[in-house]
Amino acid sequence: MSNLLVNKPCIAMSTFISGLLSLLLFIAPADQQKLSRFTEQAKQEHKYIAVYFSGSDWCVHCHAFDKQVLQKASVQQLLQEHYIYYNADFPQRKKLATEEQQLNAAWAEALNPEGLFPLLVICDEQLQVKQRITRQLSPAETEALLQEYSKQ
Repeated sequence: MSNLLVNKPCIAMSTFISGLLSLLLFIAPADQQKLSRFTEQAKQEHKYIAVYFSGSDWCVHCHAFDKQVLQKASVQQLLQEHYIYYNADFPQRKKLATEEQQLNAAWAEALNPEGLFPLLVICDEQLQVKQRITRQLSPAETEALLQEYSKQ
């Protein structure tokens, strides 16, 4: 009887782990599906993907990065012409549509699991990160990196 008691937690744990793995395998393709339109477009157009992670209504550094870097005409032109660009916004007060929240969460899981803000990630069509740009870089250094990867 003591063998049965010892084995029951193992069985319960293995059932739990199996269920968790099944759930993760079920969720992962859905996230990949959400991102696939971007990866397919990047592949077809031979461009890198640039994803900007921001907190539009709470992150002071995000506002500064946006104003000093992303709103510059030369940077906007680079992003528009040479990248598949997406702003993954994570506001605290503003309510996003469910689909947008899910897409932003999929981007975060794939490219920003640490939850850094602001963060601009350059990746290829397979979501392999090429560059992570934070506010520690000057606007000129950020623009130079965007220029460099636009020629790939």
